Amino acid sequence: MSDIVVPGFASSELIAELAKVFESMGADEKAKLIKQVNGVFQFVIKNSEGKEEIFTIDAKKEGKVSRGKGAVKADAILSLKDQDFVDLATGKLNGQKAYMSGKLKVKGQIMLAMKLDNVFKSIKPAAKL
Repeated sequence: MSDIVVPGFASSELIAELAKVFESMGADEKAKLIKQVNGVFQFVIKNSEGKEEIFTIDAKKEGKVSRGKGAVKADAILSLKDQDFVDLATGKLNGQKAYMSGKLKVKGQIMLAMKLDNVFKSIKPAAKL
């Protein structure tokens, strides 16, 4: 679990929180989210020091979060800065505005990326920022 948190990446703490939420979900709840989202997201996050980390959110098959490239090929690869991810995940930054302004770059299924709100909403009650 703690292998997701990376020093210097505030986003990794939110991703670890999301992993906890996924793990604590009941089978029915997880199946509902997977059915709703049906996608694998790979985040390429760059921190203020210029270092990059990759995180994968599988909301298609297993319903889990991991550090690095996941076992399943990503449907959408999203590249953004660490702080922009934090703002996006906490609702301070709108995904469409982030994309239009160039803060968020998406490769693959861009329409799928719009379903990320459903994933982030699942960490809202748990995220304490």
